[in-house]
Amino acid sequence: MVVTFARLRQRLGAGLTAGLTALAIAAPPVMAQSPATPTTLAEAWLAQLERENGPIAWSHSVALHRDSAARLPERRARLVEELTTLVISARVAGNVSLAEGLAAWAAALEDDDPVAARTPGRFDLPWLGANLRQDPPLAALVDWGTCAVPDWVEVWSLAGVTRLPWRPGLSLTQLVSELPREARGRADHAALIDPLGQIRRAGIAAWNRDSDPLAPGSRVMVQLPGPQGLRGALPFPGTTVESELINERLPAYLATRLPGDECRLQGTGDKK
Repeated sequence: MVVTFARLRQRLGAGLTAGLTALAIAAPPVMAQSPATPTTLAEAWLAQLERENGPIAWSHSVALHRDSAARLPERRARLVEELTTLVISARVAGNVSLAEGLAAWAAALEDDDPVAARTPGRFDLPWLGANLRQDPPLAALVDWGTCAVPDWVEVWSLAGVTRLPWRPGLSLTQLVSELPREARGRADHAALIDPLGQIRRAGIAAWNRDSDPLAPGSRVMVQLPGPQGLRGALPFPGTTVESELINERLPAYLATRLPGDECRLQGTGDKK
């Protein structure tokens, strides 16, 4: 920490150093001097600490880069188109439950505001203080802030989209066991998206089951089965390719969703 704080003094001055020292040793709040007009996210966080002195849910802190925001509407539209193709194919095959589940995914995406979002990654002050080269300029951000830690885990399953209550110790195995059988279908894997937007592929079948712990605000996408599992369910040529794209692109899009419903975001300009 000595090296880190020395770098902080050079980069941001004694104000941010004092603020981070207070965080690190849990000392009483320190009214430090920060730049009059913050130019980076770390400086803006320190200014907020000085104004409010209240606890901040660093685990659910977020920021949205302008270049990320610009691409989100197109990414959502492409996902809806790909899902529509799969829904039609499932209906032709007579697989009503799969068609309804995929249609629910498409409807949830259509109802979603693509730029009510975050760029995946860490944007909390303790992490930025230790990684100053990753401290983004405020001019590069659409907004930043924190979300109140929610009481849910969101599940995108073959039965649709739902939120289940989070509880301490909740694991992926427990979550999957609470889903109806049709929600899993023949799926062997799920994509786990944590509150930081990090994605991990995990097993949910009997032969590869993972018991990863789930944090509040996480999202779980039950991935579509591979070509063998979908051959009868989706008869149109090329639909297995569409399903592979959904397995890749939908978790990536969900990683941009805010990790809570009650978020306090501070904008730095128009969303473009």
